[in-house]
Amino acid sequence: MALSDKKRQKKREQKMLKRKEKVQSKPREAPAGKKAANFAGFPVYETLVPENLFDIGIGSVLLARKIPNGNLAVSAFVVDVFCLGIKNGLFQVFSESYYRQNFKPQFIESQEGDVEEIDPSCLKKIIEGARSYAEDLGFKPHRDYYSAKDLLKGIDTNDCPVSYTFGKDGKPYYVRGPKETIGQAQRIVHQLRDKCGEDGFHHLIILDEPD
Repeated sequence: MALSDKKRQKKREQKMLKRKEKVQSKPREAPAGKKAANFAGFPVYETLVPENLFDIGIGSVLLARKIPNGNLAVSAFVVDVFCLGIKNGLFQVFSESYYRQNFKPQFIESQEGDVEEIDPSCLKKIIEGARSYAEDLGFKPHRDYYSAKDLLKGIDTNDCPVSYTFGKDGKPYYVRGPKETIGQAQRIVHQLRDKCGEDGFHHLIILDEPD
């Protein structure tokens, strides 16, 4: 991954974090205590993923369900298909108008390239595959994954005819993200070295720019 790709990754992750902060500061549309699992039986409204996710390695994916009062239950995840799996997660209930006029445009803008709609079974297959790949390397999903994943209940990954390959060129490829310190990045590389051997992975750690 070239330096310009690293800068684009940083931009994508920063946009996801800003979007998450906006959602969390917005008055909740759902009563307190509602869980993603409570909405898992409702019809799928849409699923969105970056078209080039497996080329660039990281991006946001989204599942929305339409609930009887007209609102949308939404789970979104930042997925690193090259190495670290689920780097962030979000679950929220929006009015359809807020979703269409605010959340969805911000989601699309945060991606590198176009987004596409895929079958829900394939969306879940990507999420679960990335999580499993990362866990095999010793990396756990972001804590917010657990509050968002239950919206995927009832979707069968066996219905997806697509096969996905994780990693890059047959090996894990770690690129330091904007929220990871140099120390954290070094620990991740150390973990990969222990798990995969010296030549069993690729990595890119770009030092912080001077102030």
